[in-house]
Amino acid sequence: MPNDKPTAITTSPQGEQCQVEFKTPKKYSTGSKSLPVFVSLTDINDDKRSDIIVANQLANNVGVLFNHDDKQCQVEFKTPKKYSTGSKSLPVFVSLTDINDDKRSDIIVANQLANNVGVLFNHDDSEFDYETLRPNEYLSGPAYISVVDVNNDAKLDIIVANTMRNNVGVLLNDGFDQFPSVKHYDTGKSTNLSGIAVVDINGDKKPDIIVTAQNTNSVSVFLNSGGGQFSNKKLYNIPSSVGVMCPQVVDVNGDTRPDIIVANSGDASIGISFNSGNGKFTKWTTFSTGKGSQPKSVSVVDVNGDNKPDLIVGNFKTNNVGVLLNAGNGKFLSQKIYSTGLNSQPLSVFVADMNCDNKPDIIIANSNKKNIGIFFNFGNGTFQRQTTYGTGGSTKPWSVAVGNVNDDNKPDIIFSDTAKHEIVILLRS
Repeated sequence: MPNDKPTAITTSPQGEQCQVEFKTPKKYSTGSKSLPVFVSLTDINDDKRSDIIVANQLANNVGVLFNHDDKQCQVEFKTPKKYSTGSKSLPVFVSLTDINDDKRSDIIVANQLANNVGVLFNHDDSEFDYETLRPNEYLSGPAYISVVDVNNDAKLDIIVANTMRNNVGVLLNDGFDQFPSVKHYDTGKSTNLSGIAVVDINGDKKPDIIVTAQNTNSVSVFLNSGGGQFSNKKLYNIPSSVGVMCPQVVDVNGDTRPDIIVANSGDASIGISFNSGNGKFTKWTTFSTGKGSQPKSVSVVDVNGDNKPDLIVGNFKTNNVGVLLNAGNGKFLSQKIYSTGLNSQPLSVFVADMNCDNKPDIIIANSNKKNIGIFFNFGNGTFQRQTTYGTGGSTKPWSVAVGNVNDDNKPDIIFSDTAKHEIVILLRS
């Protein structure tokens, strides 16, 4: 039987002990057969308490759980408010930002099967008006969103990776809650886009677009020409890679220029293309994550306190978490693996300090083992064995997030359960 209130004891290199406990999980239904696939945290109504936003893929809606308890160190959420995204719309990705500059967080959602992007405009801190954006051209299979001002007019624009027509769509904000036009940028035939990042990569203070293509094992870079226009793609093929996913754009070699890091799911590796300046990148360097590992995502975080970002990867098929420490000058040490359990299928990885020792720990949703795992950081780039927190029978933890939802200055864990169609909160006690 899973322990309702599991405890972990971690011992730091200095010999100090830190106790981590969670209360009995609080569960909130997202509706029958809703399939909550994406969960995020933000204070949506400006009451200084974190609310929960979830994309319910099969129910074709976005749910908002408002945090309303004023009692210290307690938390309660109201019955989820659900906002339809349209019949058979398949909402797959949610972004949270104040898109109309009214000091309230709005919700932007990619509806893959409806071929559109919708915005839930926050109009009184607890109610939303849903509007489907209808630009002058068609979106096709939008799956990933980034919200960034790309034309320097102080208004946030929406950049969309369209999986069905193999292009990137740029929707410019006219300042009146409208996005009347979309400009498409082709990524090539049958690319099957698998992620997007919008970052200034050439130092001209204009954000550029980087997208990964899963079928062609490549990354496309679109440089910002100004005024919301982008150059034709510069293609970077990744040799021998399969299933390129999840671009991260971070300076990992200390030259102040952001590099591109991707997970190569089919090739069992992490790929890095170093920024050589002026928006150009070197040939790819790959780092093995183990034969047959199928890495699903990569996080770039300094886990050993040396001010160099390290790589943390969830290896779905080999049932482990890999940590590649940054050795400097673009080199990484061989992967150190930490088991997540036989047939655990780790899916969602989050890096945060869970035991308040100022060292980032690794939190993971073990989708096939009915638990959330935490690897506590000793501080020197090594981690304890996994401590698991049972999520209950017949559960399938999917998307995980970490935040302080009850204002006690302790991080809590929130995850979506796609088997029981619930949002589950693990409160620190």
